[in-house]
Amino acid sequence: MSRIDNEIRITPSILDRLLDYEPDVSREAPKSRSKSLRELKLSVRRDLEWLLNSRCYPEDIDDRLEEVRKSVVVYGLPDITGISAKSHVEQKRLADALENAIRTFEPRFLNLKVTLEPVNNIDRMLKFRIEAQLNVEPTPEPIAFDTVLQLGSGEFEVVEK
Repeated sequence: MSRIDNEIRITPSILDRLLDYEPDVSREAPKSRSKSLRELKLSVRRDLEWLLNSRCYPEDIDDRLEEVRKSVVVYGLPDITGISAKSHVEQKRLADALENAIRTFEPRFLNLKVTLEPVNNIDRMLKFRIEAQLNVEPTPEPIAFDTVLQLGSGEFEVVEK
């Protein structure tokens, strides 16, 4: 391993540090930066999928309640049942909601960009491309996800690309 690989470690999220996927192992071996980065990308994908599949309750919050707008009260997306795959206005509104939720609740992303991908409306799905830079030291790492919303179930599937 290179010296830089040993010196610069990626710290997992607090959730990943609290979860114990190997309870029988009392001490974990040090991980290389590349392995830590792979694990971080997997956890970011998981967290992103959880965010997009969560629904927030209040859509209209008083502007004076600035801290509430960033709290778990509004974690997730607004209700998306009944969204039309043919309405460009609703598609744009949903893409904006995705970007807003990710900007609010995923601080590990820099330079976030959410784009709607063209699809065949017969499939009853919408596809989004989520691109960002993962905020890791010493330099941010590019990351991209292909995200599919199944309109029938309202579920998002997030796949790293």
